[in-house]
Amino acid sequence: MTTANQWIGSQTATVSVVPRHKAQVYCAVLVMIGIPVLCIAGGQGGLLRIVFPLLSVFVGAFLLWRSKPVYVGLVFWLWFLTPFLRRVADFQSGWTQSSAVLLAPYAAAGISGFSLLASCKIFHTRRSIPYVCAFVAIGYGFIIGLSRYPLFNVLQALLNWLVPVVFGLFVYENREMYPEMRRVIESCFLYGVLLTGAYGIYQFFTLPDWDKMWLLDVQTNSFGAIEAMGVRAFSTMNAPVIFAAIMACGLLLLFNMKGKLSLLAAACGFVGLLLTISRASWLSLVAGGIFLMVRVEMRQRFRLAIGLVACAIATACLAEVPVIHDLLWQRVETLSDPAQDVSYSARVEGHETALRELAQEPFGEGLGSTDTEHATEGDDAMIGPHDSTILECLYSLGWIGSIIFAVGIVTLGAQVARTGRNRDPFVISAQAILVGFLAQCLLNSVMLGVLGFMVWTFAAICLAEADRSPEMNVEVDKENNAAVDYAVV
Repeated sequence: MTTANQWIGSQTATVSVVPRHKAQVYCAVLVMIGIPVLCIAGGQGGLLRIVFPLLSVFVGAFLLWRSKPVYVGLVFWLWFLTPFLRRVADFQSGWTQSSAVLLAPYAAAGISGFSLLASCKIFHTRRSIPYVCAFVAIGYGFIIGLSRYPLFNVLQALLNWLVPVVFGLFVYENREMYPEMRRVIESCFLYGVLLTGAYGIYQFFTLPDWDKMWLLDVQTNSFGAIEAMGVRAFSTMNAPVIFAAIMACGLLLLFNMKGKLSLLAAACGFVGLLLTISRASWLSLVAGGIFLMVRVEMRQRFRLAIGLVACAIATACLAEVPVIHDLLWQRVETLSDPAQDVSYSARVEGHETALRELAQEPFGEGLGSTDTEHATEGDDAMIGPHDSTILECLYSLGWIGSIIFAVGIVTLGAQVARTGRNRDPFVISAQAILVGFLAQCLLNSVMLGVLGFMVWTFAAICLAEADRSPEMNVEVDKENNAAVDYAVV
């Protein structure tokens, strides 16, 4: 587990921070870490609920002003850790159905939109088409939602849809900082996968009290049995599918990283991914891995092949544990015989039923409908809009908004595909992540919340690398050659 000083060093040592601002950035990050730690150590969970979201906004705004790459790193870490802090706060001060702590990543990422107000010229370029389409579609769903549902529900849904798009546009707008942002994101996933993967393993075998109490309070059965070695690992996230998706992203990024620490992180991430029992993210990792195998050079394919062998060995070793063997085998059996899979049958039937209903409502139900009218209790025999990107869009945006949104996504995909000849290993990994999310779009809702954040951010990273100033390519070319040389070793 990394220390606070290690994390701060990994963020600030790899980015261009003006010397006179470096101490300020260090202090801001220390405050961001120190205050929540003090609240938890002092048993002040109630105070943490108030302080943490406000602290995230103020520190995020300061870092946005002083060092945009470090700000990006802060936002990633907030997505990784905020649900854990919410559970600890609930454990100390009592459970609440809605917690202000969970606003932290949305608020911190959302303030990036203010920096875009000063550069509206970006909307005059072709690159802005996906974002404009997304904004129009989301605005349409917001208006429809306001006419049908309580304001709180609609605003909550608006954050889930809008913040990922805004942050992706922010990353692209600051494309000249691509090298620094790339290093920060790599650092976040290196330490993030190591930390959350290790905690996910610990959680599966011990199930800490704060996690157990939270599961009893939310009363959902999609996490498995509420007991050690029966629960589906969800680590510091708020659901196994979220944790699994982040681990899949991290593993695809770690492939191109150097050092022994990346191997340890990959091991923790892969074991954690297996313990989520999330077939959608398993599929995502396989799809992304196949893409990497096709895209990378022959010498790097050998390294990837070694990684696949290591994963197979790790899986075989885990299968020797009787409890894990039973959990994994049940999931693998459904992959080999989908006709006998209750979840698969429910998804097919659920899509058919929902599409018949939506055919009667071409204008859609608006933002907020999925949680207000179509929420499920986590029963695997039932399907809800959050189990499908298509249903999520159709319910929230209607056919009109969904078509506009789809035009934006197709345009974004075409733009990313045109960067296909890029030799930057990080961009290739980012493209593999997007392929992985595409593979699970019928199994999860991947365009909003933390998953949508990953989609829009990594798509923006691909475009940022392709469109930045030509003279800045020299630095990355040198790093790419170094990465290739390392892969040979």
